[in-house]
Amino acid sequence: MNKLNDVNNIAIYGAGGLGREVALLISQINEVKPIWKFIGFFDDQMTKGQQIDGSSVLGGMDDLNQYNQPLALAVAIAAPSVRKEVVSKIRNERVEFPTLIHPGANTGSDKNGIGHGCIITAGCILTTGICIEDFVMINLATTIGHDAVLGQFTSVMPGCHISGNVKMGSETLMGTGASILQNITIGANSIIGAGAVVTKSFPSHSKLVGVPATNRSK
Repeated sequence: MNKLNDVNNIAIYGAGGLGREVALLISQINEVKPIWKFIGFFDDQMTKGQQIDGSSVLGGMDDLNQYNQPLALAVAIAAPSVRKEVVSKIRNERVEFPTLIHPGANTGSDKNGIGHGCIITAGCILTTGICIEDFVMINLATTIGHDAVLGQFTSVMPGCHISGNVKMGSETLMGTGASILQNITIGANSIIGAGAVVTKSFPSHSKLVGVPATNRSK
């Protein structure tokens, strides 16, 4: 299979609002340095040939798995578990998953680790010692402090603040405007509600709401 830097065509799985935002992100990357040729969307909930902001829906998962040319793909699905399920169904060895970083994002130290298939949008600020695992989405104007770890398939909505030495387990969803104080661990498959302020650690499968956040999973 070709290396990613040989692949110029890019498509998006997911043609909803987030997919349209990712298409805009790709165009904004290209304004700084032309890298990608956006060819359209894949989405099983849309009609093949349907136009989305002037770009075509190319089909669904079957069409993606039968695509016969090298292709970069961004998975624009906000729900962590659904995003993971979509990725698990992609069996086309010609498909690769680049990490897309908005030119207006500050990714901090060059020693930070960022996995493949990630999406980092405009206005995000990362510092140092950070580990972002595969297929993590970090939305607008989010800040991430030193030595934070975000597990794979985690989704962080706009305007969140993640303090230093925070550990977030895989497939966690952090709602708009939520904050996590320093030295806190959140277990996998958790949901942090919009505007919540997390002041202590919680186990996996937690549903955290309020200020300070309490666990409503029980």
